[in-house]
Amino acid sequence: MKKKELKLLIVTHWFYPKQIPRAFRAYELYKRLSQRYHVDILIGDYKEKIMDSEKYEYKISKYIPSEKLKITFLANLKIIQLLKKVIEYFIGERYLITRGNFFIKNIDLHKYDVIISIGLPFYIHWIVANKIKNYKKSGGEIRSISDWGDPFVGQTTKKIAPYFKNIQKKVCEIFDYIVIPTEKAEAYYLNYTFKEKIKIIPQGVDFSRFKIETYKKNKIPHFIYTGIFYEKIRDPENFFKFLVELNKEFLFTIYTIKHGAIYNKVIKKYEQILGKKLEVYDLISREECIKQLSKSDFLINIENETSTQIPSKLIDYGISGRPILSFRSGDIPKEKFLQFLNGNYQGAKKIDISRYDINTIIDEFIKIIE
Repeated sequence: MKKKELKLLIVTHWFYPKQIPRAFRAYELYKRLSQRYHVDILIGDYKEKIMDSEKYEYKISKYIPSEKLKITFLANLKIIQLLKKVIEYFIGERYLITRGNFFIKNIDLHKYDVIISIGLPFYIHWIVANKIKNYKKSGGEIRSISDWGDPFVGQTTKKIAPYFKNIQKKVCEIFDYIVIPTEKAEAYYLNYTFKEKIKIIPQGVDFSRFKIETYKKNKIPHFIYTGIFYEKIRDPENFFKFLVELNKEFLFTIYTIKHGAIYNKVIKKYEQILGKKLEVYDLISREECIKQLSKSDFLINIENETSTQIPSKLIDYGISGRPILSFRSGDIPKEKFLQFLNGNYQGAKKIDISRYDINTIIDEFIKIIE
């Protein structure tokens, strides 16, 4: 079989133009693999099936991200929030209900040689694994790859039913390959699959897409954080408390989601306390974000509590070329921060962005596809 004749199906929940790491992964893989093979893609968030690369730009252009997420009064009711948590506890994710049927109807494996499942959300791997299992029972053959951004069981910020440990193990057993982004996560996945099936392939980035500004020192020290905060994992409150105590001029800019527990309970409070020293904006496009990062004096990274996850924002930080002050939410490096504020960036976190070049990453995927 010639390489171009290979037919691939990519299954993902997130996709461009959503500003989410898993959307970046799916977008880059689809764009590059469709240059080499016939690639169809199923997108759960949009309930869309894109049949080939020629239709891509036209079909996806209709998805314009909203500037602000509208949350209804009903959705804010405590009883509704509690009900959602109960449902998610037992089924893992609400997407299994809202998008599951779309995938069940549209995944037709007999048309393809290879299937790539991109998660999280975990329900993507769950549904695809069941499709593969039933297909192979009927005598079908297909090469299967599951791409994991983060682990699911025991690593997410929400509580899930104990039986998901067994479900995740069965899902991992069905796929031919388990792709993970970092060596640090390998020990975790060895609880669910064999070492031979694990392939370490980091996030892939097309560096040519991004333009950075020539850095000029700001009159008032300016530092930026971009990304989502999580309770007990990436909680900014201790850092805010430290900033309140400082008798220094600075401007702290945050690009994040302007809803949810952290925003409502923490960020809004410190917007009032810090006043003009704190600017909070909705997430912006990756291209524009990196451009803004490159104009700051330095960048703030609040680390995950676990070693199995590496924030994709660190790749964007690395592309911007600005120094990175990295710490855990419960351990603020006060002296080092003051040094950064004064322009001394010794001890900045180093990011080797060369290992994330999409040209290298796509070659790694081709090895297991073929």
